[in-house]
Amino acid sequence: MTENNKNTYTLITGASSGIGMALARECASRGMNLYLVSLPGTGLPELAGELSDACGIQTEFLETDLEAEQSHAEVYRYSQERQLRINMLINNVGVGYNGDFEKMEEAHITRMMMLNMKTTTLLTQLALPELKSHHRAYILNLCSMAAFIPIPGKSIYSATKAYVLYFTKSLQSELKATGIQVSCVVPAGVPTNSNVIDRIKHTSWFGKKLIQSPETVARHALTGLFAGKTVIFPGNKLKALYLAGSILPQGLVNRLMTKEFRK
Repeated sequence: MTENNKNTYTLITGASSGIGMALARECASRGMNLYLVSLPGTGLPELAGELSDACGIQTEFLETDLEAEQSHAEVYRYSQERQLRINMLINNVGVGYNGDFEKMEEAHITRMMMLNMKTTTLLTQLALPELKSHHRAYILNLCSMAAFIPIPGKSIYSATKAYVLYFTKSLQSELKATGIQVSCVVPAGVPTNSNVIDRIKHTSWFGKKLIQSPETVARHALTGLFAGKTVIFPGNKLKALYLAGSILPQGLVNRLMTKEFRK
């Protein structure tokens, strides 16, 4: 479990909704002080106040657009100015768009690459010296089952999540001799917004079996992180899917995914 004192905080990006909010609630329920980051106008001050009152923890928050240049530096600078000792970093911020690559808007491609890869990478690099100052510290990256499976119509998203997966594994190896545990959680379908919910409605019975709530993902993520797992599957069904995908011929996996996601 994390060190916990009045100056030790867990930093969570994209904390105002979906899995990020669920992670904030799960951390708060475990008595962890929080430094929450999300877009302006998304209810972040209200969430911070609610969790502070309900769980008796200290909360700080920063409303900023993590797509903006040097926003990762702003996030880190805010913590330094307020002397928040970060012993856990949760890189949750990210975005996904569907569509054929040829027709996808450049802005959507850029946004996925910026949030899913660049922000996660640069914020982690800035936070490492602070994390190393603790006897035990943690980095949790939000990945996806899409990192393992080529998905038609989600080519850029899958590629960015594959980056997160291998970034996590590589960093865990680099930091093995330190007190930092680096992990990623790999959920499948999670009903976090209206677009995702609509896609879930049109998926097959098999796809619906893999759907999980943000709260379930958050609970598995923290349990796996503290247990020292590098790749965390939030449930046995997803782990079984990964193992099956590893055994089956890649060509067959590609055909099955094409059939599933072209519906």
